[in-house]
Amino acid sequence: MSLEFLEKFDVEKIFTIKDKQHKTNNNSNNDNETSNNGNNDVSIKMKIPKVDRPHIVDLCSTKKVLPKVLENVPLIYPSINYINYFIQVLQHLFLTIIFDWTAIITHPVNFLLTFVLFPMAAIILFLLEIILKFISFLNLDSNNESVLQSWSKLIPLTELLENLRSGMESLDQPLSSDIHKGFNLNRAQFLLFLSSVMYERNEKQVIKAHRIISKMKEDIKNINDEDLEQVHTILKESEKGISDQIKGFDLQFTSLSELNTLGGPYVGMFWSEKGNFITIACKGTTPTNFSEWLTNASFQRTDARSYLFGEVHQGFYSQLFPNNDYDSAKLNRNCPATRIIEAVNQKSEEIRLRKMNGNDNKETPLVNIYVTGHSLGGALANLLYGRLIKYPQCLGEHCILRDGTTFASPSIGDSDFAAEFSSLCNRSTEEYKTLWRIVCDSDIVPRVPIGHNNPKLRKYTQKIHIMNYFHVGEEIRFYQDGTRPSSMRDIFNDNKELIFFEHGLEWSEWRSLFGFYDPFDDKKHNIKSSFDPKYDMRLIPIERLLLPLIRNHMTHRYLVALEKSRDFFDNKNKVKGSDIIV
Repeated sequence: MSLEFLEKFDVEKIFTIKDKQHKTNNNSNNDNETSNNGNNDVSIKMKIPKVDRPHIVDLCSTKKVLPKVLENVPLIYPSINYINYFIQVLQHLFLTIIFDWTAIITHPVNFLLTFVLFPMAAIILFLLEIILKFISFLNLDSNNESVLQSWSKLIPLTELLENLRSGMESLDQPLSSDIHKGFNLNRAQFLLFLSSVMYERNEKQVIKAHRIISKMKEDIKNINDEDLEQVHTILKESEKGISDQIKGFDLQFTSLSELNTLGGPYVGMFWSEKGNFITIACKGTTPTNFSEWLTNASFQRTDARSYLFGEVHQGFYSQLFPNNDYDSAKLNRNCPATRIIEAVNQKSEEIRLRKMNGNDNKETPLVNIYVTGHSLGGALANLLYGRLIKYPQCLGEHCILRDGTTFASPSIGDSDFAAEFSSLCNRSTEEYKTLWRIVCDSDIVPRVPIGHNNPKLRKYTQKIHIMNYFHVGEEIRFYQDGTRPSSMRDIFNDNKELIFFEHGLEWSEWRSLFGFYDPFDDKKHNIKSSFDPKYDMRLIPIERLLLPLIRNHMTHRYLVALEKSRDFFDNKNKVKGSDIIV
């Protein structure tokens, strides 16, 4: 037995060696048992479940961290990351001049923006590092409560659990020809819950496991079961904060990939042994994690055609895919995205085959695959969703891609990327999959990197322009004042017309040329619903110091914005656990 991956890592060799040893031991024990009493059902199995092995494989390919003696030295780790970021900025500016020295004449605005935004971002990030350290020192960002404990201060726990369970039930919903693409409020809240608990993992335990497995790689042949089981135990302990919170929903969780780094974003998988769905969740930006802010602040785009299309944000792309064409051209194409998809295929096959055996091999629905994430996790989820819609065949025969739902996602790609993404989403009216991109009111993160957020500008944007960033998916914006949500496709209007059906730019939309405006700014409805004042309760001390455009980025602010819109959804005719028809 071996891990079913195309790529071959040292850790996979470890599992292969151990499995062969177990098989040899099994045969020896079976021979002994047979000679004694004819009973040959004795077996020795590794205690590491197959579903947890991909994470250990991924850890093997994750780059090394600082020596342990330097890990706790103040400012060392973030400073090294900042220096690397600053070097990349200088390199980009230098190459821009070398390869396009006429840009100051041919593209003066773009040239000016490039040589103003990059240095300005470097200075702002330096100040941000100091501020984040100060916040952590004063413990202003701490909240020792679980997600459900915090959220129950805003919404009564009984009501909250009912909504979340209804959302989870909707994930089991099979494809049906009489149901059009729809947005489900309870499903969105449940996926927001999964995105939020992703922040609860103990990263120090993961780094500890990584150090152990790095030592194991130095002497593979002498690895024993106890070494592997120690790594597995530490990794499961790191996930205890997540497992404890999803236990009441009969859910299980495992991490899948560290995304080429430690202590930052990562990808995990939620599933239910009773249900028929798998949710791929990407962890977002930890407010005081400086390294993750560096990833967000990268303006450079990279050619993504090897795995996606167009050009995408280099920082996001490098988390999931090879950094250069040479890596992607190698026969051994290993990258986090590949390992994630293979792990999902493995688990979906296990779920469906078990259900087929229970149904006496009668018709069994395919396992539904959903993708979600918040903030940086939302950007990564969008890229992963793009990979799955471009190459649906990479998902196995036992599962099917359904909706993606992301929260507070920044822009991730250029006009070519956005156009191709839309084309693939609209490929067939018989395919019921949509990327829902949810925005909370004035949240600033969906407005970065600074780009032309208005789709009408797509045809005028030059390929090389630094502000050539566009959003993808169906945006729905929820408001903190109870205003009816706004959407690209008006989900409350029976005529199903796009909000932006008119041709040409209105005068108010010219501000989008400078990246600080998007069409929803002037499309807000006048209809409002009443809501409980406690929805606006502040759960974290630092909230009192933050402007609304930053405060509205927090996951609990997204929760209340969704909840404040419930009256508009409850007025629609829908069945519990099903989609709202739009």
